[in-house]
Amino acid sequence: MLFVTYKPQAKYKNGMLFAVTLPAHAIDDKDILEVRARFNKHYNKISLWMTLFLVPFFVLHFWTAYQVIYFLGWFCVYFVISVIPFRRAFRDTLALKSDNDWFVGTKRVIQSDLRVAYLKNQRSASLWLFTIPFAMTIGLVLWSTSVEIQLLSIISGGFAITVIFLLLSLQLRRGKAKVYSTNSEVNLSLNQANRRAVSYLWLSMAIIENIHCLLICLILVNGHGSMTGVWVAITLLFAGFPLWLVLHVYGKIHTLEQEVLAQDGKAIYTDDDEYWANGFSYHNPLDRTILVPKRVGIGLTINTGTLTGKIIMWGTIGLTAAAIIGACLMLILSELISPVLTITPDHQIEIDYLMYSFDFNRSEIKELKLVQQVPSGRKSSGEATEKNLRGQFHLKDIGKSRLYIVKNNPPYIQIKLEDVYVFYNEKDPLLTKQLYEQLQKQVENS
Repeated sequence: MLFVTYKPQAKYKNGMLFAVTLPAHAIDDKDILEVRARFNKHYNKISLWMTLFLVPFFVLHFWTAYQVIYFLGWFCVYFVISVIPFRRAFRDTLALKSDNDWFVGTKRVIQSDLRVAYLKNQRSASLWLFTIPFAMTIGLVLWSTSVEIQLLSIISGGFAITVIFLLLSLQLRRGKAKVYSTNSEVNLSLNQANRRAVSYLWLSMAIIENIHCLLICLILVNGHGSMTGVWVAITLLFAGFPLWLVLHVYGKIHTLEQEVLAQDGKAIYTDDDEYWANGFSYHNPLDRTILVPKRVGIGLTINTGTLTGKIIMWGTIGLTAAAIIGACLMLILSELISPVLTITPDHQIEIDYLMYSFDFNRSEIKELKLVQQVPSGRKSSGEATEKNLRGQFHLKDIGKSRLYIVKNNPPYIQIKLEDVYVFYNEKDPLLTKQLYEQLQKQVENS
């Protein structure tokens, strides 16, 4: 996505090059041609090196925690350095524009006329239509409480996404109408078409993600190891389709704008480069609009010149950083720390492991076995890596289970309780057998 976003900025399109507005004749300037050539050279070199540095990701296949951490680090580095050629090209192009007096139109933010401002929202999707995805969420909640309460964590994700898309639709209605032309009718029709398309896009995305949550829940309830292919297919489908839908909608909007303005012949370009720091972040304290169309890429970006914009930006950065750091710490700890099973003097069996500790009394044990295989199943919550299975699972034929095992390393201690099975083993099979013998004595003495 980064390559698709930044690489095309070297082409002159919609009166802009590297997110800087320029008159058409400036594109043939030798200094501009040099900036474009330098950008393409540097960006291609970065792309090649970052592709090579992705090789260790595949080498770490059997060390899932380190693989994920490496990929997160790789992506952060790529995200930062991929912007560097673009930022340099933006600054160089902006400097050349200033030196050569290549200003386009009037150097100010043009406000829409009153008629457009009054009529701009008439054809947007009704907010009442969001009762559809919210009703879907309520239905999922009621269903999950009767089937498996743990599914609520997944369903809450669908609810959060629905709320986000509703807020985006509300912001769309409050946004400033865009001036395309000196023709008021053209402005009106394009703004209406734009808002209609985007408002229905957010509504569709909310419905799609709730369907996605439903399918995930159905797989978790009814799925087992043989359904891995179905899980992967659904994940790819619901990751790719929303992306295609966004690209399709914004592509249609862009095509419509080009067609209408080509026929109108009265297009207006506004020269507000001073508000676009580095070409991709918008900071205009005089504009109270929170979300504005991006210059680089598609969709909307935040106006960091507003208080709300600052809160959203820094809040997003803080939450993302906390989530990434927390996930990395948990992954590292899961590699360094193994579950520990102990038998206390008061005959409690305790399994200590991060967030998935579990304990029970020896009197609760209905059946104790030493088995060579663990039934296939799916994870409810916890870890499922190439080496370990730890946390809560739903196994074929036996149902709810807690696993604390090293994969492909028999034997395994199988403990049947009233409403759950527990499977446990050590890296050393001899230690597993010794623990089993200790547990067996506890059961015999209970």
